[in-house]
Parts: sequence; structure tokens; C-alpha cells
Amino acid sequence: MLSATTRGEVVATTSSAQASLPSHTHAQQPRDSEKHIVFDPQMLNQGEGSTLIDITRFERPDIIAPGKYRIDLLVNGLWRGTEEVEFKTVAGQDSAQFCYDRALLLRAGIDLLRSADGQGSGRKRAAVSQRQTCTSLDRYVPGALVKFDVAQQKLYIVVAQYYLQSAASSTYVDPQAWDSGVTAALLNYNSNLFSSKSTGASYTSGYTGLNMGLNLGAWRLRHNGTASWSSLAGSQYQRGYTYAQSDLTAWNSQLLLGENSTNGDLFDAVSFRGVQLFSDDRMLPDTQRYYAPVVRGTASSNARVSVYQRGYLVYETTVAPGPFEIGDLQAASFGGDLQVTVTEANGEARSFTVPFATTVQLLRPGATRYSATVGQVTDLGLNQSKQFVAQGTLQRGLDNRFTGYGGFALTGDYRSGLFGTAVNTAIGGFAVDLTLASTDLPDGQDLQGSSARLSFSKNLPNTGTHFSLLTYRYSTGGYLGLRDAVALHDLMRTEAPRADSFARLRSRLDANISQRLGGDSGSIYLNGSSIEYWNQPGKTLNFSVGYSNQWFGNSYSITAQRTQGLSGGTLNGGAGGNTMLTLNLSIPLGRETRGAPVMNGFVSHDDFSGTRLSSGVSGTMDAAGNAAYAVSMSGDDQTPGATSNASLNYRLPQVSLGASLSQGRDYRQGSIGASGGVVMHEGGLTFSQPLGETVGLVHVPRAKGAYVGYAGSSVDGNGYAIVPSLMPYQLNNIDIDPAGMPDDIELQLSSRSVAPRAGAVVKLDYPTRKSRPFLIDSRLSNGDPLPFAAMALDSESGLPVGAVGQGSRLVVRSDKDAGSIRVEWGRERSQQCLIDYVLPVKEAGYQNGYTVLTLICRALSVSGLEPVAKDGGA
Repeated sequence: MLSATTRGEVVATTSSAQASLPSHTHAQQPRDSEKHIVFDPQMLNQGEGSTLIDITRFERPDIIAPGKYRIDLLVNGLWRGTEEVEFKTVAGQDSAQFCYDRALLLRAGIDLLRSADGQGSGRKRAAVSQRQTCTSLDRYVPGALVKFDVAQQKLYIVVAQYYLQSAASSTYVDPQAWDSGVTAALLNYNSNLFSSKSTGASYTSGYTGLNMGLNLGAWRLRHNGTASWSSLAGSQYQRGYTYAQSDLTAWNSQLLLGENSTNGDLFDAVSFRGVQLFSDDRMLPDTQRYYAPVVRGTASSNARVSVYQRGYLVYETTVAPGPFEIGDLQAASFGGDLQVTVTEANGEARSFTVPFATTVQLLRPGATRYSATVGQVTDLGLNQSKQFVAQGTLQRGLDNRFTGYGGFALTGDYRSGLFGTAVNTAIGGFAVDLTLASTDLPDGQDLQGSSARLSFSKNLPNTGTHFSLLTYRYSTGGYLGLRDAVALHDLMRTEAPRADSFARLRSRLDANISQRLGGDSGSIYLNGSSIEYWNQPGKTLNFSVGYSNQWFGNSYSITAQRTQGLSGGTLNGGAGGNTMLTLNLSIPLGRETRGAPVMNGFVSHDDFSGTRLSSGVSGTMDAAGNAAYAVSMSGDDQTPGATSNASLNYRLPQVSLGASLSQGRDYRQGSIGASGGVVMHEGGLTFSQPLGETVGLVHVPRAKGAYVGYAGSSVDGNGYAIVPSLMPYQLNNIDIDPAGMPDDIELQLSSRSVAPRAGAVVKLDYPTRKSRPFLIDSRLSNGDPLPFAAMALDSESGLPVGAVGQGSRLVVRSDKDAGSIRVEWGRERSQQCLIDYVLPVKEAGYQNGYTVLTLICRALSVSGLEPVAKDGGA
């Protein structure tokens, strides 16, 4: 260990301030001239007669060269944005000093009024100039400390919490640092091809879900739709929404022009073509995510699951036999029940409904949430009605307990108004509201009515109970909701039925409850809905209840599902309701439960198909879990013979692939699928896993194979990679893992931070340096070893390229295949020597390992010698 003494003043800082600073950064307070450390060179003495090493270069911290730097700005450890700052030479200072202006400090979140007041000490400080100054920051902000990490290009500012503006969450970023991204085109695809053959008849169908976009400046152009094809019906394309969207920072809102859906929080959700303005809570410091339902069910074979919302096919996939769960439905954010159809390998189809209405949402005191929509109704389920629609909602947090809300919905023949309140109580959150509606029908009738709704939401962390939704609505006979009013008006104009024949909602009960039992007792859940109509017999019923637990590493679950239509039949049109009971068991095969194959078995019984039984094995084929397989056998008591099922899924950084096959006694069904994303940008095309709303485009030149983030992305041959999903308006840290990239590429920056705007494609550049690592065994001309820790510099540029290690071996990294290295262990010419080297040609495909050279380090006055190469390894 080296001993050291410090000359000059020592600056005291608080422990919290020191904790915010990395130990390797360069401080600018106190002055460089006051920080001078002397090391004892005798501690590196290699023995009698050895040469002492000049280590005066270590007596000073890193010297910052004057110039402009693009850095990450961190204040008290929290990222505040990416800034271009300047360091200038100041008289009396060996290192360039940090320069700033008033605007930069405000972006950093420093309260300059409090800083000038100095905690009311009566000693006013000078105001920060609008022009750039390079004065020590503590002149304006008491106790401020600035450090610059040259290697990571990060500037750390530490100030007392008192001098910061109102504290925000650790992921909140000032709007001035939000990144609008670059110009780019995007494509998301989810394709499946199904083929079946039963009793000699063949049927083939294909499906591709598309989400396309183009980013131009602050605007996001989007279009989605589904392309389908079948051997019987041919091909067709179902348009979804086409719109342009941009955020309005000053209003914390989004502006949308084109086609989309109204929000289903207070009124029925309908599709429209027009203009929409709505607040975006994600732009606030404390964001609250929107509730989205989870679709649960059970498949008896390799089944196709189709999810519809308001008549639109929003999701379709293939699932393996057994229970399945779908929790990533993007279309559910607007509200509206989900109709789920499960089509088995033998062609049997069954349907059920997953209720979806938003939870009780209390707002913070003073917080406001609003939406305003004007346009034409374009809902596919309403026969392409072109009625005018206008809708507005407003929610306001009144205090810690109460939130008031209201709104209106209008068409040419419909008027409704809503008012209500949400209250936070000790037993949960309640919301109660009343809607008054009046409808003018084409036959001259005038329907008037009202609808009252009571909602309850509660989360009990200590007991594990979570009522994500418990809602009851009751409507009078003359009440019509927005969507029903538009549908009835459209129906009477085209088919002229009586209004009395239209099913009008009387009552509806929605429940979504989960409970984690104590200890190792497992958990239960219940979700469902019950709907009654004024002029229709019976009720529509959908509910499921389940229990799951683990026992010595083995998982099991029991579920029950009930579906019933208005006439007492199922939603599939059968006679009488249908109840399905399922028992599922999963047993890991092997001592290591993680990554081990799993034996799965389940038995189910329903009123139509009788009893079904399935047993199989599933697992992964690689350590990373990118390749997964499943094989099983299944059968039931109504179909002779058994069904064999097999599926294989493989996840690449650029695409996810899947295939499945089912074989029965007189039928066969197979499918293949692919899903992924494509981003077109100024650097070309980059493929990735399916894209989220907000995307990161990473550029790491010449670093093919490097891993990016935690989504399994890797850098392609063009130096690009995609981070499929980023959090908009919040801090995102993206790291580069050099494992897998060529050894001759050196990362000069391995971590970047960004706060993107919603829908943006933000570009993150990570500069690299192509420099080949190699080893040199060298001695002086007289045979003496080179001094340990002597510096190795490029003789032309004077930049460090390595150092002398043990055994007189140099570890060098250089971007040149030939050149000269100057070894220095002192300032005198007699304390320097020169090594001339020529690296052998690198063989094709050579990635790892070091070339080892044996060379003489000649005195500066002696002519160069040719290098002698020998084989070496890493």
C-alpha cells in the first residue's frame, strides 16, 4: 500500500452529500492547487539497484481539458437530463473549470431564490447571471459541490435539499429534458398460419395483426389493422384506427386527430373519427397506471384464442393445452368487455366474456383529469354509424378524501349528463354517480331515464385482499347509455324494429376479487359479471373462481367457470348454461426447480364436452430460456382415441417464432407463428421483439453481439439495437454489456439515461474505439527488466496505451497495427525507451485472445529493431 500525505485545505462535506458522489470523480472544490498528494516511490522499489519510478503524475486528480462535453447531469444522485456543458481555462487553475448559467441551474432543479437568501441568514448572495460564468458554484448556492466523471461523462452536483425545488419521485424528469426522439417508421406484426384437416376436409387460415407508425418531429402517426385469409372466404383487411397524436407539455395532455376510441371511465366507450384532447397522468411526477384485465381460461389442445373488443379483433394467439393467462392486452385501456373465443384443434369453439370497466380512481388534492372528444361514430359494432358525437369528462381532486367528477355525452338525438363523487374511506374507495339521459327515436318516441352506479375498490396488503373492481349499476326502463342509444337509432333507421324489442340494461354487477391466504395456504380469485335487461328474460352470466397453491415445489390449481346467455343458454347458443371445472397440476422434474422440465396434467369437465384429460411435459432447451417446448397427450370421454400435441417456441433478439401440431384419430391441426417489430431510421432497418409505445434506438458502432438492457436485445451488424419498451416521461437507464462483442472494440460509454416523450423513438449513442489488445514482453537493451508501473504512451499522439506490469510485460491496447510505444518511468531521456512493433495480420473470424510480442525497448538514440512474434492466448 502506498502512503500519502495531503498538502493544503481539506473541505468538509455532509455525509449525505458525499454519498451522492462516486469516489472516482474529479472535484472542483477546493481549487486544484490545494489538492496535492505525494506518494513515496520507495514503496514500489523492486530490489537493490532497481530504478525508481517517477510517480508524480499520480499526485494530482484527473486534469480536465477545456472544451464542450455532452454529459449526463445528476443532482444529489438523481438524473436531471443530458446537457452540453463547457469547461474553460481559468487563471490560477491547472484544470479547466465548469461553466454554467442561470437556465442550466434551473433545469437542474435548484431553487435560486432560496439560494440567494441563504436560509434566512441575512447574508444575501449574488444572483446568478443569465450569461455564462465559470465561478465556483458555492458562490451562489451555499455548500454546493461539483464533480465531473470524465470516463463516464457524468457531472455530479450536490446541494443541500433546502436549495432544491419541490422534490419529485426518483424517476421524474423535468419536462425540459423530455426527448422527442428522431424521425423513424415503426412496424409491429403478429402473424399466425393455421391449418386443419378433419374427416377428409381441409381448412387453412392466416392472421396478421399490424401496428404501423411514423414519427415526424413531435407528431406520431399511427395505424393498426388485421389482415386475415382463409381457404374458404379468401382474404380481407379490417382497418383499425388511423390517427396523429402529439403531447401538449404545458397542459400535461395529449392531442389526437383521427380515429380512436372514447374513454370508458364514465360513459360507454365508442369508436370515433374526429378530435380528442385528454390529460395524461404519466406526465405528472406520481404517475398512476391504468387497470387492464387478465384473460384466463383453459385449452384442451393446441388452441387458438381470439379476443374481441367492441367488435374488433384485438388479439389472437395459440396456446398449449392447459390453463392459459393473457395479461398484455393493449386495446383494453379504453374499457369495454372482452369477448374471448377458444377454438380447439378439432374445431370445437367456446366463448366467454371478461368484464372490463375501470376501477375507482381517486385523485390527489388539486389534481385534474379531463377529456374532450368531437367527431363521428365509426364503431364497427354499430354498422358503421356516422352519427355526430361529442363527449367531455372532468375529474378533480377536492381534498384527501373526496374527488368530484362529471361529464356529458351528446349526439344529434341523444343527451346525457353525469355527476358523481369518489371518497376515500378506511374500508376502501367508493364512487357513486348518477347519469340522466334523454333519447329521441326515429319513430317519434322520447325515452328518458336515469342510471345509478356504485363502485368499490380496496387493496389490503396485510391480508393479501385486492378488490380491483366491485361495481353495481341500476338503470330505469327509459335509460339508454351512449352506445345503446347510437345502436338503437342506427338499427331503427335500417331495419325499423320497435324500441321495445331492443334490450335495455336494467342492472349489472361486476366483480374482480383476489385473496392471498395466510402462510402457505395459497390464493383464491373471483371475477365475473351478471347483466339483466328490462325487456329480455333471464340474465347474462359470466364468472370464474379459482384456487392455487404450491406443495413441496409442486403447483396446483382448481378453477370453475360458468357462462349463461339471456335465455338460459350458453353464449355459444346452446340450451342450458355451461359450467366447466378444471384441476391442474405441475411437477418439476429434477432437483433444480428453475429451468427444469415440468410435468403438467389437468382434468376438466363441462356440460357439453364431458370429461377431458391431458398430461405432458414442458421445459426450456437452453440456459437463457429462449427455446421452449411442450408435448402432451389428451382425450375425452366423447371422442374415441387420444390427441397428441406438440409445440416449440424460440425467441431471438429480432423475432419470436412458434409452431404447434395436434393429431387426433380423424383430424390434424398445425400452426406456425412469428411476432416482432421493425424500426426504419437513418441508419437502416433494425429488427426486434414486439415494440411498445415508446422505443429506444441504441447505436454502438462496431460492437456486434453486445447485449443491450434487460430485454434480450443485442447489437446487430450495423451497430444498432432496439430497446422495445421505455417508460415515457420518466427516467430510463440503458446499459451496454460488452460480453459478446469483438475484443478489439472498446466501449467509451456503457450507460446512458433518457426521458422520452410518449411514442418517441429516442436514439442513444454509445461511442466506441477500435483498439486491438496485445501483450509485449520487453526488456532494456542491457537485458534489465522495465520498471514496474512505467507508463506506455503512443509515440505520435502522446496518449496512454498501457502500462508495464509484473515480469516486465506490457499490457497494451492500440488502434494501430504498427507503430512505436514510448515507455516512461521518469522525465529524463535516460528514463525513457522506445518499442517498435508490427502486429501480425488478424485471421478471419478471430475474436478472442491476445497476440504476444517479444521486443527490445531501445534507448531513444538507438535505431529501431524488428519485432519478433510468438503465439499467445488470452
